[in-house]
Amino acid sequence: MRSLYFFLLLISTSCTLIDKRENAPSFIYINKFNLNISNSDQGSESEKITDAWVYINDNLEGVYELPAKVPLHYDGIKDLKLYPGIKRNGISADRKKYPFYTTYNIAIDLIPDSIINIFPETFYEDNLYIKVEDFEDPNHFFNSVSTSQVDILTLDDQDNETFEGNSGAIDMNSNHYFFEARTDELDFNSFPKNLNIPAYIEMNYANNYPFEIGILHKDASIPAYQKQALITLVPTFEFNQDIIWNKTYLYISDATNFFTVATEFDLYISVLNENELNDIKNRLDNFKVIFRK
Repeated sequence: MRSLYFFLLLISTSCTLIDKRENAPSFIYINKFNLNISNSDQGSESEKITDAWVYINDNLEGVYELPAKVPLHYDGIKDLKLYPGIKRNGISADRKKYPFYTTYNIAIDLIPDSIINIFPETFYEDNLYIKVEDFEDPNHFFNSVSTSQVDILTLDDQDNETFEGNSGAIDMNSNHYFFEARTDELDFNSFPKNLNIPAYIEMNYANNYPFEIGILHKDASIPAYQKQALITLVPTFEFNQDIIWNKTYLYISDATNFFTVATEFDLYISVLNENELNDIKNRLDNFKVIFRK
C-alpha cells in the first residue's frame, strides 16, 4: 500500500512540473530592412544592413543576423524597436548599430507559438552632413596627384561594369605602378577627432586588386599633408572573372582620433601595382562621407 502511495505521489509531482513548464515563445520574422531616401542629396538607396538589434519595451533581446526568426518570451501588446546593424569596416566581429539610420518602432501584439512578419523601414537621420560622389558628373571630387600614372575614369551604364548609373574606374596595367587621388573639401576639416563620435564612409566597390583608402591630415606644425591608412580593401573578384560588387561602412574616426591637433583633413585612394600586373580593375560608386553637423 505504501509503495502504491509513493507511485501516485510521483505521478502527481511529475504532472505539476509539466504544468509549470515555460510558455512557448512568440516569434517575429525579419527578412531585411528597407532604406528609404528622403531627398536626392542623400544619394543612392544602396545599403548593407546585416543585422537587427531587437528591443522589447527598451530591453535588448539580442542582435540577429538577417534574415532572422526571433523568439520573444512575451505575450500581449509590446513596444518593438529595431535598430539597423552593420559590420563596421566589413569585420564580422565588429557589429554595430549604424548611427545614421533611424530606428523602426512599432507596437505589436505577441501571441505565444505564432509568427509575426515584420517589414522594417529606415531613413537617414536629420541634420547629417552627407557628401555624395556617385560619378554621374564627370567632374568628380577625386583629383589625381601629380605623380599618379592614371586617373579615375567614369564608366557609363553601357559598359556592364557599373553598379548603378555611372561608376568610377581605376584601371591599371604593367606600365602603371602608382595611382593616388585625393579630395579637396573644406567641410572635411570638421571630421570628429574623438573615437566615440561617429563619421563614416559608405561606398559600393568592386576590385580584383587591393586598394587603400586613408586620411590626410595636417596642423600648424606640419606644412604638408600626412597620410594615415584607414583600410586596404581585398579583392571582391578574381582576374578574368565577372565583376562582383560589395558595400562597406568605413569608420573615419578610427584614424582621425589620433590627430587631435589637426586643422585640416581630406581623403585619399591609392593603388600600388608592385608586381606589374595587367588588367587591374577597381570600381567605385555611391561614395558617401557622413557625419553629424
